[in-house]
Amino acid sequence: MNKSMSFNKDHYTVMANDIIKGKQISTLQQARFIRLMIAQIVKQDAELKTFTCRIQDFAKFFDIAPTNLYSEVEILCTELLKCQVHIGTGNPKRPWKKINWFGCAEYDGEGGLTLCLGEQMRPYVLELNKWFTQYQLKSIIGMKSVYGIRLYEILKCDDNKSRDTKNVFTYEIQKLREMLGCEDKFKQIGQFKERVIEKAISEINDNTDLFVLHDYIKTGRKVTAVQFELHLNRFINNKKDTY
Repeated sequence: MNKSMSFNKDHYTVMANDIIKGKQISTLQQARFIRLMIAQIVKQDAELKTFTCRIQDFAKFFDIAPTNLYSEVEILCTELLKCQVHIGTGNPKRPWKKINWFGCAEYDGEGGLTLCLGEQMRPYVLELNKWFTQYQLKSIIGMKSVYGIRLYEILKCDDNKSRDTKNVFTYEIQKLREMLGCEDKFKQIGQFKERVIEKAISEINDNTDLFVLHDYIKTGRKVTAVQFELHLNRFINNKKDTY
């Protein structure tokens, strides 16, 4: 029996770190549906369940115009079924294991969606006891960039693992491009800085429990890495909940 999807900003998205640190290429709407679906899972679940929702409820939750979604929902369902995460294998000959996020994504033509995660996702979202990252949906509700969502997850993952009180993390540019799903976009470093890194950091600082400072690391005259320094976002953590 299908379950009705819950739209609760306080629910947690919980994913294995292998997924967080994998290669993800998705649009903003795809990323939202993925996180919303994962947030439906509760600790006691032993199997992946199928959920139904109304497209207008999804639009209201993320504060987007439902008319834009209605015209694109058939395409969205098709694209959700193609959307993959690539998980690192450690094998240089076959470096990636490719997994589809969704097992079903159907539109009934009258505003209703039926969704379920793909069966291969089971070990990465169910019965996780260690090596996972979690955060509340309210951290990403207000984000308008998929790169903001992804960079937040990556930083949150390493922040959870770190015992260093300073919490400074450095990522090579190519590795960041890989994890953020923009290896073939924004080839100029200026574009990458402005449209990916700077925008993502702005969204993280405006919406989440993290406040991020950053610096670009050069090898010679070329920017080769980005250093992120993480702090508790005191403004977000102390302000009244307005969601």
